[in-house]
Formats: sequence, structure tokens, C-alpha cells
Amino acid sequence: MAMPTPCAAQGSQAEPTAGAAVLPEDVLRDILLRLPAKTLCRFRAVCRSWRSFLSDPLFIAAHKSKHPGPLIVTCIRDLLGDGGGTINIMDLSGHVVRRMTTSIEDATLLCTRLDLICVTGDCHTSGQVIDPATGHTLALPYKRAQEHAHVKAFFSYAFELGQVVSTGEYKALRCVSVDSSCHGSEPMISEVITLGGGRGGGDRHARWRERPCPPCPVTSGSKKSVVVNGVVYFLLDFGSHRFTYSGDRVEPCSIACFDLEAEEWMGTLRGPLQVRNFIEAGNGRCDYSDLFRKLSLVNMNGFLVMVHDPMGYPLDLWFLVDIEKCLWDRKYSIGFQYENLFAQPLLVLDDGRIAIDTSDLLRIYDPVSESYTEFQMAGSRLFAIYTGNLLSLKSSFTSEAKHCTTCGCYFIPEADQHCEECMWHLYWLSVDPDSEYHKSRMPLSLSVIPLFPET
Repeated sequence: MAMPTPCAAQGSQAEPTAGAAVLPEDVLRDILLRLPAKTLCRFRAVCRSWRSFLSDPLFIAAHKSKHPGPLIVTCIRDLLGDGGGTINIMDLSGHVVRRMTTSIEDATLLCTRLDLICVTGDCHTSGQVIDPATGHTLALPYKRAQEHAHVKAFFSYAFELGQVVSTGEYKALRCVSVDSSCHGSEPMISEVITLGGGRGGGDRHARWRERPCPPCPVTSGSKKSVVVNGVVYFLLDFGSHRFTYSGDRVEPCSIACFDLEAEEWMGTLRGPLQVRNFIEAGNGRCDYSDLFRKLSLVNMNGFLVMVHDPMGYPLDLWFLVDIEKCLWDRKYSIGFQYENLFAQPLLVLDDGRIAIDTSDLLRIYDPVSESYTEFQMAGSRLFAIYTGNLLSLKSSFTSEAKHCTTCGCYFIPEADQHCEECMWHLYWLSVDPDSEYHKSRMPLSLSVIPLFPET
């Protein structure tokens, strides 16, 4: 594609300045490739030729290779406003390259590693999948699978979003408790929804579908589940709910596994031997509940990692190197610091440094010098990794999904022209037309703060 030449403003009679230098095409292209995506999005508004060039798939791919990332996603709740929050996508220098707002109440960011972002509400009763590049969002239906229409008590308890490796399809899994009085000790049911992407158009089945029950009650605790290479892993709650349906004891550090492609549970996985024996080795310094609180699961560079950060001990990162033989390798053991309590390691950088989420701080740890670089992120609770390309103009939602006529998001049509969240607020407005709360929730369930004006 020919290199763009900036166009004169419409109606302008200005002539090019005599002797004005024109950069060679290869030099201009090299300069543009070095600029961040945020700047290039603004340059698309210069004129049609610039927009066409900067939207060319070949240029977008070349820019991605020049800026491999990673990009970190945070979600900061608006505790003083209407209960929504702000989603920031930033580089490792703490510079925000994309900002979005969400009005989902008690917005919680899923710790995904995808080119999409997922935000859920309180107890996963509402949720939206977001494509940061296009600003498109898909409101997930709360309506249960048809096979579960007879279930009287239906409480969404655990939720994860992942991608099937072989097809590229996006799928979400939710585990539902059928008894509100005692989550985790009663039998659960599970459901899957295919959101699309990949080959064959998975959105034909964009409804929740019944799947087998989990082998044990899974936990909904923060940082206790993750998706790695198309498999969902849930750390079982051995601390407070020690028995399965059949009465068998839940072994400490055990993990339930679900294959998104086959849509089947794969049984349970044993954790590292040293972590399983930590209680006995600690001579009564902690109990099983304490051990459970100090464990988390994370996807680090395509590996399932169990993170163990007990008070006064090193922060250990156990990598699952062979799932068939259940082999774990403690690749990193980071010296104890109070700042790392309840930390969540995110990824290993190309230079060997480790990015660590510690709530209000993003810490970059250098194992060689054992030093840290820190970035303040006040209000941030959870982090995700964005692997997509912010220059992309291709939408991930090319299916039966429809635009909500109220908030403008995409949703899976059930019976009306509104997503379920808007229908809920519309219902309460019909009951109480003067409700300022529900009026304030209607304008946009999710809005992308524009980086450049529409052309």
C-alpha cells in the first residue's frame, strides 16, 4: 500500500510551502511503526488516506511485532459514585494506552490472558466481554441453560473465560450452586457458552448449555482459578469445605480441571508435594484455612503456576511442567517482603524480570539484583494481561449478537431489544419512574473514552 500523504483541509486553498521537505516513504513508515498505538489512533483522524494506511492489516501486524507488549489491565471501582469503575490498559511504565469505564455494579476484572477483557458483577450475576481495540462489548446472558430450567435455587458461583487452542473459539464456564444457604458444600451444576471467534462461527450456539457437574465443589475465591491453554483450573476449597459429594476428603492443594474444547471435567490434579506437606512441616504455625488463603493460581507465560506466599516465608512459584505425571517445578523463590503478601505474579518478562500484582502496586522484580521497580495504581485489586492489538478494527463479535437499543452494547438476544442489565433497570423504572439510581444506570453500561474523533 502506498504511503499516505497528509491531505489539506477540505476547502483549503493553501499551497505546499516552497522547499518543504517530504520524508521518503520507508523513513516515514519506520517512524510510524515506532509510535504507540494511542498516537496512531489519533493519526487516523488526519484524513482518509492516513486512516486507510494505518488500518491496513500488514501495517497493523508490523506494528504489533514492533510493540509485543505486554500490556497490563486493571479495574478500579468507583466506590463513591454509582458503583461502576474504570478499566485501564497500560504498559509496564505505567502509561495508560487505553481507558474505558464500566457501570457494572461491583465490577470485578477476570485475570485473563487474552485479546479480550471480561468484567463481572456481584456474584457473577452480570458480565460483559470487551474488545478493547474496537470498543465492542458483549453482555453475557444470565438466563440459565434450558436443561436447568427446573432448578429452583440458581446462584452463579464461579466464572472463567478462555480460548480453545485448536479452534480459537472463546468459551465461558460458570459453576452454579443450587443452594444459597451453603455455597461450596452442596452439589454444583456447570454451564458453558461459546462466544465465537476461530473457525466455523461458534456463535451459532451462543446460549448457556448444560455440562457435567464438577467432581468437587469449586471455589469462587479471588485468584483461585485460571485458564491455561484451553483448560480451566479451580483450586478446591480444602480449608473450609473438606469433603466432596461422596464423602471423600478433599486433599490439600488439589485442583479441578475442565477442558474447554471437550467441555468435560478432567478430574482433579494434585498440588506440589512440598506445599501439600506445609502444614505438617510448619509444626502448628498455620492450619488448612490459612494455607488455602495463601495459595493462588496464575497463568504465567503459558504455564499453570501455583503461588504460595505464607507470612515470613519466601514467595514460591511452582510451575506445572508435566500435567500427565503431575510434575511441579519451583522455578522462583522470592525473599519475603510484607509488600508481597497476597501478591499475584503476572508474567516473566523477556529479560527475566517478574511482574507482580500487589493490589495498589505493580512491582517488577529483578531476580539477579533482587530489586524492585514499582508503579502506583491506587484502587486496583486485580490485574489481567492483554494480548491483542489496539490498532485492530476487526470485531470479535460477528454473530447473532445484537445492539442493545438502550446502552449500545452487544448482547445475545432472548426476547427483546435490550440486554438483560438494561431490562432490569427498565423494569424498576416502570415500578418507580422517579428512581434516580436506575435512571443513572441507563445511558451506557460500558463506554469507551474515545482516543480520536469520528471521521
